Amino acid sequence: MSVFDKFLAGWSFRGSTPDYAAGDVLEVMVTGEEGGAHVARIGDSTLRIADAPDDAVNTRIVVDVESWDDSAHTGRATYRKTVGESAF
Repeated sequence: MSVFDKFLAGWSFRGSTPDYAAGDVLEVMVTGEEGGAHVARIGDSTLRIADAPDDAVNTRIVVDVESWDDSAHTGRATYRKTVGESAF
């Protein structure tokens, strides 16, 4: 194994369309609202969040993923708790 191979061992590229599964627990930033639901955008993916507080925009929250569509990169999640605010 070359020095270069050792240096790059374990590295991988992260895609802009992550995949999740029902039951995953995520910490996300609520970026806005669409159609009356709060939304978190993760790369090019969108997660609609049910039961989030009215003031959830620009806060970090923990959610439970209910469903995920790999082909459309969209999903639904349920609010669990607020863990922080935006750094902006």
